[in-house]
Amino acid sequence: MTHIYTLAGGWQKAPHEPLTPERAAALREQGITLVRARRGFFDTREISLRQYPPTR
Repeated sequence: MTHIYTLAGGWQKAPHEPLTPERAAALREQGITLVRARRGFFDTREISLRQYPPTR
């Protein structure tokens, strides 16, 4: 995870750490709705925390 998004503050840098289901739940409780996460060297994705982890 590299950035977090809130409606009030927009995109903000975040500590680089893995996005786990527990961390996603804690971020949702803080009002954070999206995160930017890096997969590999060049692949960056925006991930919604509304339903994380995704069901398969």
